[in-house]
Amino acid sequence: MWHILLTDDHAILRTGLRRILEDAFQGVQVGEAGSVDEALAKVKEGGWDLLVLDISMPGRGGLEAIPDFKALQSHLPILVLSMYGEQQFAIRALRAGASAYLTKEHAPEELIQAIRTVLSGRRYIGASLGEALAAHVALDREGPPHELLSGREFEVFRLIASAKGMTEIGEELGLSVKTVSTYRTRILEKMQMGSNAELMQYAIRQGLVE
Repeated sequence: MWHILLTDDHAILRTGLRRILEDAFQGVQVGEAGSVDEALAKVKEGGWDLLVLDISMPGRGGLEAIPDFKALQSHLPILVLSMYGEQQFAIRALRAGASAYLTKEHAPEELIQAIRTVLSGRRYIGASLGEALAAHVALDREGPPHELLSGREFEVFRLIASAKGMTEIGEELGLSVKTVSTYRTRILEKMQMGSNAELMQYAIRQGLVE
């Protein structure tokens, strides 16, 4: 009997995922968490076979918390289920310790396939990138400037590059405007850029924004 923890701030999505899992895995026990902190508390209690994790949530983001989940339960497989495309976050998630990365637009059948693969102890990242992406994650080489950013910094960077203002970014991520401004300063320093316009141009060249 599998024990799977769903972590997403959207209750409707969690309900839909629960139904998919209960239909696909007989006797599965599904837990739910609406935030990273709630999920960390549940993982600390132990007993989970899989964590399904959204990475963009108000407050603390799932991507930056992956190492904390692994610290609590080192062998816990983490399947990231995100609204962001693989090119934007998959490498970061896998490097942080995730076992799989899927976008929410994938069909339920692929989600089930990914879960079965991860529960068997293997890595799954989706057919669109396949093993080439997994191999790239393992490479020890200097990457592009945006790979210097933390998980939350990268989220803020992408929103800035999408021409969103400080207030709008704060509302979307559950952060104060002051905190968003601090992230922006760090991002510019790490990437050695001087303005939002430079960030936007860079993100477009790298295919990090749509």
